Amino acid sequence: MPAETPPSGRLLVEEDGDALVVRIANETRANALDDPILDSLVSLLEGPRAAAARVVLLGGAGDRHFSSGLDLGDRTPEELVARLQDGERRLGRAARAIAACPRPVIAVLNGAAVGGALELAVACDWRIAARGARLLMPAARIGVVYAPDGLRRFVAVMGPARTRRLFLSGRPVDADEAMRIGLVDEVAEPGDLWATAGEVAAAVSSAAPLAVEGTRAIIDAIVDRAPWELVEETAGAMRRRAFASEDLREGLAAVREKRPPGFRGR
Repeated sequence: MPAETPPSGRLLVEEDGDALVVRIANETRANALDDPILDSLVSLLEGPRAAAARVVLLGGAGDRHFSSGLDLGDRTPEELVARLQDGERRLGRAARAIAACPRPVIAVLNGAAVGGALELAVACDWRIAARGARLLMPAARIGVVYAPDGLRRFVAVMGPARTRRLFLSGRPVDADEAMRIGLVDEVAEPGDLWATAGEVAAAVSSAAPLAVEGTRAIIDAIVDRAPWELVEETAGAMRRRAFASEDLREGLAAVREKRPPGFRGR
């Protein structure tokens, strides 16, 4: 009798005003990242639903786990190596899709974030964590030398020394310590987490889309240590577009008339 195929995970996706809310759902495996989840995340973030939103919130289903990392399944050690390598490739594509998303992506760490799931969170523009959530990077403890693109993201948000400590010790950190070391940017009580994320999403959504896009592009160029000439070229193009936009005129008019602006992204 053939072995039963375990159910695959999925993404739960809904619009909440101008925000696209995405939850990783693989409840029987602590929201582990299987192939369908990673492939769906890439398709979603590169597709029209993300482009039509003003901001994306990425969290986990339930209240215990953001995600336990790559789903390696029940395989022999030999099979696990091949599975791990394929999973890393898919994870890398998903992290790049988050970083390249045309809209800001905010990680909502509603529970534990382990391994590759933590890399997805670090690829987001910033992270809001529930108090008590545990963050863990066990790569070295299982013999994995982490991919450089992933390590680069951690170094960018935490610095090299703290990245070394997180990766080489394999020691979990809770949300409050993660905030102290720069791994997360805000901590909320568990019952208030999604409301806090919604308030942040509303603030981002109310900003001028071209200004948001341009600012993100310039920051990314600086963080990636692009040649300063390229940073200035990127900034010049983004600033010229903003100065010529209808949104800038609308923003100035709104200030003068003491009313909320109605930005249209053009």
